[in-house]
Amino acid sequence: MDGTTDSGDRGPGMPRWVKICGVAGIVVVLVIVVMLLIGGEHSPSRHMQGGGPGVVSTVGVDAGSALSGVGS
Repeated sequence: MDGTTDSGDRGPGMPRWVKICGVAGIVVVLVIVVMLLIGGEHSPSRHMQGGGPGVVSTVGVDAGSALSGVGS
């Protein structure tokens, strides 16, 4: 032999939470890449209720009537 031995003692290793966070980060990146490659129509109008593209929904609040019961 050449005089070197491997005792197998390499320290405590990487903590489990680091491994889990690393795997979760890789999964998130892969999902984003797949979403970008697939494409599709994604815009803010998809998140509005009851409206198609180009339809803007608004909510009107009358401050006088909304605050009339406050402090009475």
